[in-house]
Amino acid sequence: MKKRIVTVLVLLILMGSWFYLGREKGKTVESFEYFFKVYKERYALFEVKQVDWEKEYEHYSKLVDKNTSDDELFEIFREVLQKLDDKHCYIYRFNEIYFSGFDLPSLNYFDLLSFDFRMPTKDFSLDVIKDHYLEESENSLRLYSFMPPMGIRDVFTTGWLRDSIAYIHMTEMSNRSDQVHESINAFLNKYKNAKAYVVDVRDNIGGYSGPVKELAEHFAKEERRYAVSRLRNPDGINQYQDADYWVLNPSEDSGYKNQEIVLLTNQNTQSAAELFTLMMKTLPQVRLVGDTTSGVFADTHVGKLPNGWEYRLSERKTNDWNDNVLEDVGVVPDTLIKNKWSELQKGTDKVLEYAIHSMRK
Repeated sequence: MKKRIVTVLVLLILMGSWFYLGREKGKTVESFEYFFKVYKERYALFEVKQVDWEKEYEHYSKLVDKNTSDDELFEIFREVLQKLDDKHCYIYRFNEIYFSGFDLPSLNYFDLLSFDFRMPTKDFSLDVIKDHYLEESENSLRLYSFMPPMGIRDVFTTGWLRDSIAYIHMTEMSNRSDQVHESINAFLNKYKNAKAYVVDVRDNIGGYSGPVKELAEHFAKEERRYAVSRLRNPDGINQYQDADYWVLNPSEDSGYKNQEIVLLTNQNTQSAAELFTLMMKTLPQVRLVGDTTSGVFADTHVGKLPNGWEYRLSERKTNDWNDNVLEDVGVVPDTLIKNKWSELQKGTDKVLEYAIHSMRK
């Protein structure tokens, strides 16, 4: 299976080569102007990032003319995205992509084969939990990912911990709504008699918060606001459209509203997983244990420049339910506790153990 995936990746690389080689020549000035204009009209976090976009445009526009090479233009985009320091932003041309916010050079296709959006914190191991804490584990929703981190993985891992505590880990927030729905219902039905639940989103790379919202709503007793989000207004760099108030709507006839719940997070709890963290944090029976989340909340927009290069930007400013800015801050747990790699190597997850011992007896 791994050989098959590598073969497909090589074919995709070759196809991408043929496709982009004929598209990225020329239109340098037009692409530069388009890039700065679309960010000026749609990017939502200039104030948070403390970047003066007009000043950046004034500086870089003096460096671009019809003789500017593609390499020089890409370097300009790389420099300015580096200043934004926003993990949701990138610029992508044939065989080269630059991700803002990761403190890395631009990557080629082969770099991407081993690229992982998660920081090398070494404070979490799902294998340790499977081998040392779960009576038996079950996996569901298998993905074959050609996007970083590439490979085969299961979204959901579930099982019994000791003391009749049910456990569920999510590696990412999948957009496969029907399969997410099936996995969540299978988990809740199997563990409906659990005394308590541990929900684990450590090392969750994010994705789409919509489908997994269903799990939080099974635990909600009443409607609760969990975030305030604003789409950019194109008329002004620090202006926004009317606020959207994102809420949990409790599931009808759900029998999972009274059990104690501990949500585990770490620095690699990212993006949509952080929105899920906000959902769960609004519920009175939920406690957060672990490390502060990544601090990457914005929804994104993806588009193409006139020369065919792809860009992504953050087009929403999303705050917590009290309208506090969490971008670059993250969600702070109720109990801050971190694993050490030396402990994990010995089969000990002290974050999980704290969660188990802290449950009401």
